[in-house]
Amino acid sequence: MGVTAGTGGLDKRPGRRILGGVDEHERSGIEGRENVLRLFWNRVALAGRWLLRPNEVGKPVVLQPSSVRLLALLVLGNLIALILLGLALYHVVEAPPIVVEVTQTAAVATITPGPSPIPGPSPTPLGSGGAIAFTLRRNGDDDIYALNQADLQLVRLTDDPAEDRQPSWSPDGNTIAFASNRARNWDIYLLDLVSGALIRLTRDPGFDGNPSWSPDGQYIAFESYRDGNLDIYVMSTSGGQVRRITHDPAPDCAPAWSPDSRAIAFTSLRDGNKDIYLRVLNRADEINLTNSPDVDEYDPAWSPDGTRLAYVSGPRGNPSIQVAVFNWDTLVLDQSQTELFGTGLSPAWAPDGQSLIYTYERGGRSHLVAASVAGWALFHEVYSLDSLPDDLVWTEVPLAPRVVARVQAGGRDIEARSLYAELVQPTPVSGPPYRLLPLPGVRVLKGETEVQTETVVTETIAAETATPQEAVLSDRVNESFAALRQRVIAEAGWDYLGTLGSAQLPIDYVPPTGHSRMNWHLCGRAIGLDQQPYESDPPQVELVREDVGNVTYWRVYLRTARQDGSMGEPLRDATWDLNAREQGGRAAVEGGALRDHVPAGYYLDFTALASDYGWERLPSLWRWRYFWPDIRWWEYQKTGGLTWWECMLEVFEPEEIETVFGPIPVGGD
Repeated sequence: MGVTAGTGGLDKRPGRRILGGVDEHERSGIEGRENVLRLFWNRVALAGRWLLRPNEVGKPVVLQPSSVRLLALLVLGNLIALILLGLALYHVVEAPPIVVEVTQTAAVATITPGPSPIPGPSPTPLGSGGAIAFTLRRNGDDDIYALNQADLQLVRLTDDPAEDRQPSWSPDGNTIAFASNRARNWDIYLLDLVSGALIRLTRDPGFDGNPSWSPDGQYIAFESYRDGNLDIYVMSTSGGQVRRITHDPAPDCAPAWSPDSRAIAFTSLRDGNKDIYLRVLNRADEINLTNSPDVDEYDPAWSPDGTRLAYVSGPRGNPSIQVAVFNWDTLVLDQSQTELFGTGLSPAWAPDGQSLIYTYERGGRSHLVAASVAGWALFHEVYSLDSLPDDLVWTEVPLAPRVVARVQAGGRDIEARSLYAELVQPTPVSGPPYRLLPLPGVRVLKGETEVQTETVVTETIAAETATPQEAVLSDRVNESFAALRQRVIAEAGWDYLGTLGSAQLPIDYVPPTGHSRMNWHLCGRAIGLDQQPYESDPPQVELVREDVGNVTYWRVYLRTARQDGSMGEPLRDATWDLNAREQGGRAAVEGGALRDHVPAGYYLDFTALASDYGWERLPSLWRWRYFWPDIRWWEYQKTGGLTWWECMLEVFEPEEIETVFGPIPVGGD
């Protein structure tokens, strides 16, 4: 039926009538509003006449005090009622008319729902859900692990006997790029988490590592040791279009894409220490963002909005997490607005940008710590581990249950394989419970000479006059030493531990001046490394100084026998020249100096490898800057949680010990 413009005409919509050209529902609404307006103005007029001309209303009335109070209350009540009525009228006049759809069968109010919210990560006090991936070293093997923040279930994503490390999430969270030497060469790989497919992206003989996925998902930046230098490269996610973007002779490493994909921050040693540089991809130059000559800054991480940069600051032994504001207009990192988050390493941003996560060591344990950037002192321990995680990265996409199930079904157990078995000979019928045993094929150099002056002591080992003797260690540690020795041969390509500076020493050994007589060499649980390779030309041993608090330690690196990329990896730290003290000046006061250049080539981190087998380095003593024996970079020991007295009682009779050291404390403590 058509629509008639007149009285009694029907609207197209069922149940609607047009009366005099006006919808009957609209007419009733208009009449209602007119009645309300008329009633309001009548009340206002009446009140005005009474207040302004009371004689025109009636004769004056004499009221009692109680009546006056009652009248005042009535007036006040009316004023309040008028105000409320005015507000109600305002809403009635301003609000749009409510249209109710009426069908011929029933009157039903129809509400059209808005768009459904997009599912996202569940909010948490520190972070925004998702998953955290990192490198974890267990029993001498690096692998990629992940944690869903919701349930904190630790999942091992890789389990190859070779080392896998430095994960980087793809933007969609379904793929991880990482570095691995599983093909006897460090290359970049992709792991599809859903299918488990593994793709090798690089095949250059040089070292490739530290991948960083561009936020647009098109490219991967990485560090590579090609043409004899460590630099930053970029390639497509298929492994093609490889382009070198830094060319400085000093090492450039650890690239980090900006959130808009137009720039890369990275660590460089081109100014003699570690600084964070920026390379805007449409420019040819690189900008030093931190520029702190006396402080190392490294491992940059962008906030999700690109306005802040987190990084590690301070010496290697005392690192701290800092966050600074970055100005994209001036390309300047405003360190005047730097926030300090405390001691830690490997910062990574939460997907919502409201918190940071980083690693922290305390009391022999390692911890993942989340810190809010919105409030002071809001810290939360996310997870505790038995070894230090590294290379933290965070995605807003959690690991899917099927990914976790596939990984677990593949046999990727959390516990790693044991490196060695410490076998001991049968307990003797009499005497100490354990024996001191020779190390097959290992010799200790003797015939050392020591030259001392008032301020400097140097120790020279004359190899041509030294008389090698068979090395001896406790039966409780000899297998771990033998396993470490074989690992060094395999990874460095030469038998560095085949010759030692010292091993087990006689019980009546007299140590250098100022050294404790309670030496772990006596009970066969300490070794002294051969110092000759450090003095060779070129040096086969390099040292990196690490100051932990007020104590100095040394990290030992061995130059690998093959320099083709199949062994070791490039150095990323400036090394220390102890012999520079002989040149006088500041080096004499500081006990040496940093080398002018980071040594080129491939090296093995001996200190990290020794720790895998329980052999720990010793700190330098306080006179190390001018008294050579106090340096002790060569000293390693394996205490096994024992006290020194317990160690001695394992291999000596009590009477032998008391003859030299006096009464043994009760309980061997």
